[in-house]
Amino acid sequence: MKTKVFNFILPMAVVAFGLAAAFSTNANAKSTARSGAVMGYKHIAGAQPCQAVQLCDNQPGFVCKSNIDSSVLYALTAPNVCPTQLFRSTP
Repeated sequence: MKTKVFNFILPMAVVAFGLAAAFSTNANAKSTARSGAVMGYKHIAGAQPCQAVQLCDNQPGFVCKSNIDSSVLYALTAPNVCPTQLFRSTP
């Protein structure tokens, strides 16, 4: 009986544990990639080329635009640098 446990059931348990760990790691990576609201910045000319306008949820779907003048909003990656276009889940 012990040889059946070690030869069949134990390897199956190890495989099941490995699959469960792989799926939980993948789900965790996806949830951190989409982390809540991000401040949207508008490109303007002058000493401060990125001006904070409003929050975007950064979910795929629609381009995040300003409610004031419908300009496209970007994420701030460094001081005065905003190259990454933001998105929102609703229009």
